[in-house]
Amino acid sequence: MNLPKQNDNRSITSLLSQMNIGFLILDESGSIIKINNSCANFLGLSDNVVGCSIIELLGAHELVDLIRSKSVSDTSPREISGPKSSGRKFLVNTSLDAKSNELTIIMMDTTRVHKLESMRRDFITNISHELRTPLTVIRANAESLVDGVLKDQKAAKNFSEAILKNSEKMTTLLSDILNLATIESGEYSLDIEVSDADKLISDIVNGYYENFKAISFHLNLKGSKKVLIDAHAFKQVVTNLIDNAIRYGSSEKGIEIYITSRNLESQVRYEIEDRGTGIPSDMRERVFERFFRLQSDKSKSNMGVGLGLAIVKNLINLMGGSVGNEAAFPKGTTFWFTLNRSS
Repeated sequence: MNLPKQNDNRSITSLLSQMNIGFLILDESGSIIKINNSCANFLGLSDNVVGCSIIELLGAHELVDLIRSKSVSDTSPREISGPKSSGRKFLVNTSLDAKSNELTIIMMDTTRVHKLESMRRDFITNISHELRTPLTVIRANAESLVDGVLKDQKAAKNFSEAILKNSEKMTTLLSDILNLATIESGEYSLDIEVSDADKLISDIVNGYYENFKAISFHLNLKGSKKVLIDAHAFKQVVTNLIDNAIRYGSSEKGIEIYITSRNLESQVRYEIEDRGTGIPSDMRERVFERFFRLQSDKSKSNMGVGLGLAIVKNLINLMGGSVGNEAAFPKGTTFWFTLNRSS
């Protein structure tokens, strides 16, 4: 006669697991009556813990503190932290059965929500900082012009140039933000075609030669002439990586940039290498985060705002490739990415 109820319980437990919601029932002594896979995963427990004491299993844990407290009958959601090593956050609801004194606990993983909220705060902080500096310069110089410095043509020219330079910086920043937002939202439209990527690289480098006479480029392009890319996205990737090498790659010999391409089994690997100070090994992945800059570079006015490499990573992923960086020899950094060859 209890079969339908048992089946209903199994269905509910299965549904909660599929939704990645933790489900736990404890008896009056704190022993586990029922636990689903999601909850066991949240708490770092094995599957065969039914009958065990949750307090003994978890030890010092915020959930144990909640169970021991007199507030378990309060059904309002509360937030707790998972094991310190996991860095996870959970929203917990409790329900105490007045007759059996069985405690039902529902857990939802809110770690991603917290991460997104942290990213939102960081974004607002970073964008405010990056816009404040050029706006301050523009305002100060505009006020000087209004105050009559136009009578001094040389000073007026300097103030006007400062306004133009900083307005261009703001335009570039806002353009990068909109570009990255379009890519991350999935609204960026790719036109993948078979292209000669090495030829595109050569054309980009020739453009730098016209504007940057002090940069030495060393090209060793031996990749396939049939690579599956979106030409516009590919140009943006290469340009961002070269700009990054120019900013961070200066040495006692000036700026030297090495660009290579070579065929892999089904892909082409591209490398853009500089002779700068390099990137600490523990920061290699973080340089692809939005607005991330090495601490030593934050005070340098000619450094970027930390969006270029985030755009690079997203565009390469969209084109079906991978991207990374490694230490160059004898010094500096090599940024590499791979893209698919046409069969």
